[in-house]
Amino acid sequence: MAKEPHQKTNAELAQDLSTRPDSLIHLTAKAEMARRAAVQDQWRSWIMFASVVIAALAAAASACSAYFAYLSSLHK
Repeated sequence: MAKEPHQKTNAELAQDLSTRPDSLIHLTAKAEMARRAAVQDQWRSWIMFASVVIAALAAAASACSAYFAYLSSLHK
């Protein structure tokens, strides 16, 4: 029994892509690879956004730390 496209590995999809370009197997594999690439791009953009937010928080914490260090040096 043949697997559904979403159950196939990338190697199996690549093997399906080696069939005739106008065959249903080839078109299904091509669509599944495009869907996987879109999902991966979406996750990559969310991870990039999260890393920017974390970097901004770290920069703000560093600025606060530097400010409090400056204030403590004035009171000596």
